Amino acid sequence: MIKIPHQLATLNDHDSANRTNKFLGAKLKQEQTELVSLYCKREPKLTKPVFVEFEWHYSGKHDLDNIAFAKKYVLDGLVKAGVIPNDDQKHVVGFNDQFQKVEKGKEAVYINLVEYEE
Repeated sequence: MIKIPHQLATLNDHDSANRTNKFLGAKLKQEQTELVSLYCKREPKLTKPVFVEFEWHYSGKHDLDNIAFAKKYVLDGLVKAGVIPNDDQKHVVGFNDQFQKVEKGKEAVYINLVEYEE
């Protein structure tokens, strides 16, 4: 299981950055993707398709779908780190999201990659 000990940017954060300036939106995506990638660098490289289980530990009052938007950053980070070859439908076959409210400062995302046997 991979732990990202941060609360990643939400959909609201992403939209706000894009509305402010398209370059700011691109910078946010790049920073979030790089952050995830750094925590995934030592993970084994997978070649089979994966089912991705997310456990979102959050402290805010955002809607859950707003929080789960960050899976875009997670998948892009996994690709950047070389853990999965691509985040297309051939390599990622599905998701599962679970949410747990935590105290401020204890936010994290836990990612479990389950290799899919066809």
